[in-house]
Amino acid sequence: MTATIELETIRDFSNGVFEAAGLTGQDAVIVTDVLIHADLRGHGSHGLTRIPIYADRIKAGVVKASPDIKFERPSPGVLVVDGDNGPGPVVSLRALEAGLEVARENGVCVATVGHSNHNGAGSFYVEKAVAAGCIAIAMTNAPPSMTVFGGRQSVIGTNPITFGTPIAGETPVLLDMATSVVARGKIVEAAKRGEAIPEGWALDADGKPTTSGMAAEKGVVLPLSGPKGSALAIMVEVLCGVLSGGRFAGDLGNLYSDFVTPQDIGHFMLLIDVSRTHVAGTHADRVRELVNALKECALADGFDAILMPGELEQARARKTRAAGITLPDNVIADLDAVAAGLGQRPLSGLIAEVVQ
Repeated sequence: MTATIELETIRDFSNGVFEAAGLTGQDAVIVTDVLIHADLRGHGSHGLTRIPIYADRIKAGVVKASPDIKFERPSPGVLVVDGDNGPGPVVSLRALEAGLEVARENGVCVATVGHSNHNGAGSFYVEKAVAAGCIAIAMTNAPPSMTVFGGRQSVIGTNPITFGTPIAGETPVLLDMATSVVARGKIVEAAKRGEAIPEGWALDADGKPTTSGMAAEKGVVLPLSGPKGSALAIMVEVLCGVLSGGRFAGDLGNLYSDFVTPQDIGHFMLLIDVSRTHVAGTHADRVRELVNALKECALADGFDAILMPGELEQARARKTRAAGITLPDNVIADLDAVAAGLGQRPLSGLIAEVVQ
């Protein structure tokens, strides 16, 4: 069973939960916006289903509700951010805002962010950078849930990469991908519901291929395209873990099971202010020319259009924004439970009020 919920209802609920857990109203809105963004784009594994674990970690004090985020400029184009173990969305958005100022001043900004936490979908930050006129690349490392090519142990994270560019018109060019075959969160959600997963996603705890979501959750997710995804994950770890001065790979704290050790997640952003480059007046139009040329490609059997990176998610977001976010019963039950623990009204009760 599922329920479709109006955005304002779920927004008010989420903001209330995070404020009750200890965040300021402003920071609660940031975290809520990041999670709703993921659900709008159809990536529920990074959406509202994360409210309970985010709120529980803040309430337990393993994530600081009021971090003292610090910024340094060791050189003109380099920004170093210490997130002070704050909520990942809060740390990342403030790093982005500071990074955009550096890019406007300097033309380019390389930002490393250390001592942070899970920050949700990278597309949230890259969309904002693109809207500000920047080409942007963002990355984050993650606790080990993936093996490297040829291995069967969980030694590295799914380490996603996001890329976006300004373009004339509405067609996005915005890639947001894990370096694993699939986002770990999709396996977690399949395990919660006792569902099967496709072949090739994961190995079980004994290192054997599995189609069981529950067995996969106890095992490891596989890298995208074997050695290629493995190599990309390693390079993300260099930029997010090593360069940020934080922990990396197997030393990162687990989001779900470790309520003592801070996650110490690292992020990386590269921002290029197009207005400060030699293509200031032509870049967006030339990207449009590229997209138009690609969309004229002859179609293979079974396809009716050539889509750009992010175009499918953009269409989903328009539809979901109008219709509301659909959540399965198990997620609603989890949200009701975290609300009850914080003395907040259950989501199911708010849904019933809207229906009436």
